Amino acid sequence: MAELKRAAVVTGGAAGIGLEIVRHLAGEGMCVVAIDRDSDACARAQRTLVMGEDRVRIITGDIGTLDGARKAIETSIDMYGRLDLLCNNAAVHPLEFVEEHALETWSETFRVNVDGTMLCSQLALPHMKRQKSGAIVNIGSISGLMPYAGGSAYAASKAAIIMLTKVLALEAGPHGVTVNCICPGSIRHQLSPGEQIEEIPTHIPIGRYGKPTDVAHGFLPGLRSRELRYRICYRARWWCDCRSEPSFVTTALRRQMSHRSE
Repeated sequence: MAELKRAAVVTGGAAGIGLEIVRHLAGEGMCVVAIDRDSDACARAQRTLVMGEDRVRIITGDIGTLDGARKAIETSIDMYGRLDLLCNNAAVHPLEFVEEHALETWSETFRVNVDGTMLCSQLALPHMKRQKSGAIVNIGSISGLMPYAGGSAYAASKAAIIMLTKVLALEAGPHGVTVNCICPGSIRHQLSPGEQIEEIPTHIPIGRYGKPTDVAHGFLPGLRSRELRYRICYRARWWCDCRSEPSFVTTALRRQMSHRSE
């Protein structure tokens, strides 16, 4: 009998951390459905991955809506007949001080980051419970544990995801489904035009920013060893990222906001 292929869904999977997770899961032999609301990024990602659509399927959709979340989960079931891993990675990250924060961006952050995580998990659980196995991995952030000026919506949404992980772990664990949360520190993606990266960031003791591959590798060893099947409680992993220097954070925030306004 042919070996049963495991299947995964990765949200926000067309770029950055999500794309690296997709790449590494597929490299581990899993079939992967990646969903992202950026259609251009989806097309680029499908072209850059060497796997065919029978192994990696990248679809366009907004997981912050019920229809989008359902599309992600049902594509895995329709294509592969099962769902073994859900990685809730999709997120938006506004930078606004509370006094000036627009309600629209605040609501959008929670709609994508928190509602999307809840909806995808809600729709995935019946399939995993029927299989009596499965893993949900939520990508949190150090921002959900340590605050910084200008990050109220993002930090609050990631704190909500950490608590949602704890609740889901308690509810899903008795059915053989594990729920974990990874909380990375500062991760640098592609730089904006004209932006220069600090060679030695002073607020990170290891002396460099994290990369999307660091996050992807952060939970893959557990999947390889099936370690996550035993962990029915909340787990958080985070990379050392000190935020005890408000002047640094404020300077970085102003720099990013100035780029936005240009």
